[in-house]
Formats: sequence, C-alpha cells, structure tokens
Amino acid sequence: MPEPGDSFWDEFETEEMIMEATVWVLAEEGYQNLTLRKVAERAGKNRGLVHYYFESKDDLLRSLLDHILEGMQRLIGIDEEDGPLEQLWTALNFFAYGPNGVDEHGRHYYLAINQLQALAAYDAELRRQFTRNHRYRIDLLADIIEEGIRNETFRPVDPEATATFLIAAVDGAQNADLSLDVDTARETTLEIIDQVFRKSIVR
Repeated sequence: MPEPGDSFWDEFETEEMIMEATVWVLAEEGYQNLTLRKVAERAGKNRGLVHYYFESKDDLLRSLLDHILEGMQRLIGIDEEDGPLEQLWTALNFFAYGPNGVDEHGRHYYLAINQLQALAAYDAELRRQFTRNHRYRIDLLADIIEEGIRNETFRPVDPEATATFLIAAVDGAQNADLSLDVDTARETTLEIIDQVFRKSIVR
C-alpha cells in the first residue's frame, strides 16, 4: 500500500493524487471511516489543500466516481489490432480485476467502487453515474460481439443480451471474491465463460 512520501504519488498532479488517496482510504477503511483528513494524510498533503479542491466528502466521492469511471475507459487497454475474441477477453479481465490485473492496486480499485456502489441505492446522482458506466460496458462488449459476428469469428447471437450476461457473471464473481472468504470466483467464472463461449459461440 502506498504511504505518504512514496514515489507512487510522484506521477500524479495534485487533484489526481487526492483521488488516488481517496481510493486507498475508501478501500482500506470503508465509507464510514473516510474523512478528508485521512485522505490528506495518505497523500502527504495538508487538509486545507483537499478542501481547496473539494467542499465536502460528498463532493469528493462524486468526483472520485467520475475519476474512476474515466480511468476505466482510459486504462482498459483494448488493442484495435486484436481480433474480437482477444478484445473481449481483455475487457472481461479488466472488468474482473481492474487495472494491473490481480495486484494490490487492482483489488483496491474495485473495493473502492463497491463501497460507492453500496451508497448508490440511496443517492440518485451516484446511481446515475453507475448506470452510465454500466451502459458503457454493455455497449463496449456488444460492439465487440457485433464485429465478431460480422467477420464470422462468432456465431449469430443477441449482442446486447450476451454482453449483459457476461457483465452480470463477472460482476457477481468479483463481488464474491471481494466480500466473502473466497478468492477464486473470478478465475473460475472466467474459465467457465471461456469454455462455454468457445463451444457455443466461437466458430
């Protein structure tokens, strides 16, 4: 875990540094224990600087979710030169494990998202942001599947329904790994998806 003063923070501008510090505090201590003071301490900054950028904890969290969702689109790493099957697995692995795969940062990335998602049931703005991201992920997978059907990599299927199923399966496995005393739900789910996909959809 990055501590104040670590070289980890050097790559970020001030506002991004505050966002990254919030991810780590939120993932490690949960929403109830998240404070602007703790965020400032983790980033190695003073509390007044955090207040300069964000008026309140709620303001910080809404900005954080935008930061995370924009980062998802930036970091997903799909290579346009890859075929549809390779692109699909790049996306599914990212949705399962986050940036940098199974390392500590990837885990904290999704622990923070899960904390925010629990709040979305009671916060219309957070719910709107999560809904937008859900739509982005479905559209991304559906587009990949449609291209695979066009170039005959995949058999004809309903792209949106297939994308919805894949995301639901991966999200459920991710929630199990992060919230239960298990750690192989994502690995097992991706293996089964791969087996079923290759048998029933891939030509």
